[in-house]
Parts: sequence; structure tokens; C-alpha cells
Amino acid sequence: MVKYQYIQTQANLFRFLDEIEKATWIAYDTEFISEGRYRPELCLVQVATEFGNYLLDPLRIRDLRPFWERLCEESATAIAHSCRSELEFCYREIGRFPSRVFDVQLAAAFVGHDYPLNFKTLAAETIGVEIEKSETRTDWSRRPLLNAQLEYALDDVRYLKQIADLLTQELESLGRVPWFLEETRSFCETLKASFNDDQWRKILGARVLSRDELAIVRELWTWRQEKALGKNIPPARVFRDDLILEVAKHKTADPSRVSAIRGIRGTSDSQLVKDLCEKIEVALNLPDSQKPKMKARETYPQYSLAVQLINVLIGQHCKRNRVSPRLASTTNDVRRAIAFYDGKLPEKETPRLFQGWRGELLERYVRDFLDGRYAMKFSDDLEDAPVAIKKLLD
Repeated sequence: MVKYQYIQTQANLFRFLDEIEKATWIAYDTEFISEGRYRPELCLVQVATEFGNYLLDPLRIRDLRPFWERLCEESATAIAHSCRSELEFCYREIGRFPSRVFDVQLAAAFVGHDYPLNFKTLAAETIGVEIEKSETRTDWSRRPLLNAQLEYALDDVRYLKQIADLLTQELESLGRVPWFLEETRSFCETLKASFNDDQWRKILGARVLSRDELAIVRELWTWRQEKALGKNIPPARVFRDDLILEVAKHKTADPSRVSAIRGIRGTSDSQLVKDLCEKIEVALNLPDSQKPKMKARETYPQYSLAVQLINVLIGQHCKRNRVSPRLASTTNDVRRAIAFYDGKLPEKETPRLFQGWRGELLERYVRDFLDGRYAMKFSDDLEDAPVAIKKLLD
């Protein structure tokens, strides 16, 4: 039976924070419900430190901000697995990420494990612990939670430090710590950028719209987000993406014409149509300088066959060097690298495959192949390494 403290009051939260004041590491995980909500509802926070195991109940604790503040202090490393959701909860509360983040899933990708790797498999492959996953369908918002559920939740954090220590040793032995830190910083920066107000640009089909139409899309998207947040429901339940696009294409604030658009459930004098027309009028009355425009799409050949071939070569090269191929590159990374080599990208725009740790691992290899410095044939290992590579003399 696992020993732990179950923190359910504000007073006990402060006592818990006093208890872990000198903690040098804080392993944490979250349980939440996202179905039918604008943002996931945090239902439980699991914590492990050198001082013990803890469960924090956000549904009963009035203010969890002090915990997130403690997590972000420089005195402790925050350890997690696949930490996107955990970092997002922290950022939404206090506007920043922990000073030091150690994501065991990411670290494992630099020492030979697949990416992404679920926690059950990672624990088995690293420390040989079999973790039970019998509560994957638990409704974490229900109270009271059963002891079996609480102990199950603790399994997601009580082994994290042991796994992190082992992975740290492997990273150090392979000289991969700088690579891991670089990728962690990049991950956090990308996640932070996803919180900005330009997500409306990702609506499918928006790229081909005029500036007037884009202005309408932006206004309607912002209006929809505010409505969804206020009701705590998914934005699509307020107004669907395809309807935003269709309304924008009509470029009219006439209620009778807006209400006639197929899919809009409201008469010309309904509140929905009034709201839509108000936002459309705002968008259309903006000065041209304030109307958005899309960044020109990069145009270059798809290099379909070349991309497939180089993907195979990169996969083999990464496996030989104990780095997950899925972390190292994407199909678009390879396509941009070929376009750069082919002179179809501006020289100042270095593709991601040739930057940072990816550049150290892959740039020379890919460039030599593109320059014809390798000969290749099928190998004897057609399952895991089907292509045998031999570098030619210069």
C-alpha cells in the first residue's frame, strides 16, 4: 500500500507547501476531463517529492495557484511524462512554465526509445516496473474517489524520479544533455506560442480568403471563443468553423442575408444573427491597415519519392545513433531540407533539419547523400534496416 497525503483544503495545501519547501525535485501529473468543456477541467494533481507522495484535490481546494508558483521556483526540477497538459494547466494559472522541466518521454527519445512512448511501456523498458492501467475510464470529477483510484493515480508519479535519474545517466553518457535541453526549450516556446490569439488562422480554408473575409473570420472566431469560455463548452458548439468560413465569404452584415446562410439556426432578428452581424460590421469597417492577411505559402516541388527515400535513410541513421526518428524529423522537415538544397528556399531560411541538435545529427549525412557521396543496396536486415549505405571516396 502506497503512503500518501490527500490534500483537500486550502489550509492543508499551505502545510503541504511548507513540507516540500526544500524539495529539489517535484514529480507531478494531472487527471482531468476535457469532454464537453471549453478547457479541460482539472480534477486531481498527483505529486511526489523526496519528502513523500501527495494528492491535491482542485475541486475542493479554493486556490491552487500557490502550488503552481512553487513548481516554477528555480530550486526544484519539475518532472513529468508527456507534459503538455501539465504545463498548460500551470501556464493558464500563472502565465509561466517551471524553470526546469524534465519530461521523461522526451528524454527517452534521445537514448534509443520510441517517441512518443506511453508511461506504462516506458516504466517497463527503463526500470522494469509493470504499472497497472485499470482506471483509464475513471470519472475523476466524481467524489469521493476510491482508495484504489487514488493509488492508481499515484503510480503515474511515484516512479518518475527513478526513471528520470536513469535517463539522465544515459543522456550524460551519450553526450545528449545539450540536445535534450534544446528540445525542451523549443517545446515550451512552441506550446507558449499556441496560446496566442492567431489560432483563427488555422481554420481550414481560411488561407485563400481576402483581407475583408479574414477580418470577419478573426472577429467571429474571437466572439466564439468568448462565448465558449463563458459557457465552458467546446467552441464548435457555439458556432462551427465551416459556418465562420461561409459567413465570411458572404461579406455582408445584412441580417436577412446572414440568416439565409445554410446551417445558421436563427431568424434575422434572433440574438445569434444580431451577434454575427455586429462582428461582421466591425470587421468590414476596419481600416485596411488593420485587416489581416495570410503569410504567402511556400511553393516548391513536393519531392514525393525523394522524401520517402530520405525518410528511410534518416530512420536508419537515427536508430543507429539511438535517437527516435519521429522526434528527429517530420515529412515536412525533409521536404524543406530538400527544397533548401535544391535552391527553392531563401538561403537565409535554414530548414529545421539543419538547425541545432538535428543539424549535428543529420545535416552532414543528408547533404552527403544528396551530393551523391553514398552508394546503397538492400541489406540482409530487410525488417529494421533494409538499406545498406556505403560512403564513396571523395
